Amino acid sequence: MSVIPASLSRFLRSGVHLFIVKGVLEGRWLTRDRALAYCLISGVFNWGLLPYILLVSHGGYDFHGVPICLDFVSFWTASIQVQCGHVAEVYNEIAHHLAEKVAFHGMTFGNVAFYYPPTWLLFCLPFALASYPVAVGLFEFGSVAVFVAVVRRLLPQRWAWIPILMFPGLVINIVNGQNGLLTGSFLGLAMVLIPTWPFLAGMSLGVLVIKPQLLLAAPVVLLCARQWRVIAGGLCSGLGLIAVSWLTFGPAAWSGFFRVSAIARKTYEMSYVPAWKMQSVFTSVRLLHGSIAMAYVAQITMTLLVLALAGWAVWRRPASSYAEAGRADMAVMIAALPFCSPFLLDYDLACLAFPMAWVLERGLRNGWWSGEKFVLFLIFLYLPAARVFGHAFLLCPTPSIAFLLLLIVVRRAASERWRQARAFLHRNGGRHSTASIAGEGVQA
Repeated sequence: MSVIPASLSRFLRSGVHLFIVKGVLEGRWLTRDRALAYCLISGVFNWGLLPYILLVSHGGYDFHGVPICLDFVSFWTASIQVQCGHVAEVYNEIAHHLAEKVAFHGMTFGNVAFYYPPTWLLFCLPFALASYPVAVGLFEFGSVAVFVAVVRRLLPQRWAWIPILMFPGLVINIVNGQNGLLTGSFLGLAMVLIPTWPFLAGMSLGVLVIKPQLLLAAPVVLLCARQWRVIAGGLCSGLGLIAVSWLTFGPAAWSGFFRVSAIARKTYEMSYVPAWKMQSVFTSVRLLHGSIAMAYVAQITMTLLVLALAGWAVWRRPASSYAEAGRADMAVMIAALPFCSPFLLDYDLACLAFPMAWVLERGLRNGWWSGEKFVLFLIFLYLPAARVFGHAFLLCPTPSIAFLLLLIVVRRAASERWRQARAFLHRNGGRHSTASIAGEGVQA
């Protein structure tokens, strides 16, 4: 005997069907006006954190006695150490922490270590020229300006100002004092430049040797897409920055970086940085009380699967005059980044603005596909709450949500591959087979 009456059962089934088909897949309810309204509501809440932080702070410290934009403490202190001629001590955790104590008298926060390569130390040098509040203010809001300008190149419409300025990644990076907007801007700039200036796009990617984990997907995607000029540009700028940092700081800085990298790995593995702050597959397993070995197995497996999917999406791209082909490749590469490192934090997810902008632009131009609106809406609302899920519920749904974005990006990129092939055949009167066309790479 059924516990649920037949009429109620039919009602529930129809409700679920309506939600999935109309709400998730079609997304007709998510009109432009509603989407902009949701962006404004979310943005007002997120940006409202900044006046609150400033109101309760005094002399650059919050009410807990912690400097505002805490992670920037390490960057600023490192620049002071270099200015004083103590480059090697930047990568000595004890010496670096003592320098932080000297710079921030009576501080009540723990050690904010410097785990970045000497290439990032080059970017930190100007910070010592200003006081901490001035330096962090100029850096973060300068990063916001650059980030917004790059996204605007992908979404130049007047109404696009609202979702761009309300994007949660802006506030997340400012509050943490992190460089996710700057690194994201280099990824986005590569996406902007790749159709017409592939070598310069590669140079923009090469700058990311300042944060090497953001380049883990690049070799697979760029090689599979046959983006030779992009690869050449990346090698030039990346190796150039490494050489400049070596000449500026000497080999001791690099040896110190490799030594402290092992310490950083242990720091994350043993949850000295709370696991709920992190957003990777590794973290998802650890929050569910999985062992370190199990977490690494899950992370490596997911990384390989995602890289295989990304490589397939851009592989055997037809040679045509379609200038947006490179942007599709970049969108796939950036969407794959959340799965490539076990040590991923929420401020690193700011780069997802660029594949999201690409999907939005393609949807507006060519029509929306099933689920795209809902996925973009879901990510926009989820990002500010990423840490909340980990802290309150000991769950990390970030990989699942990021995978939805990867799927819609891959679907767009892979389908456009065949659309280009058909267009090429049509223009050339069918003189070439699809196989021969697909075997040629982009000549962007």
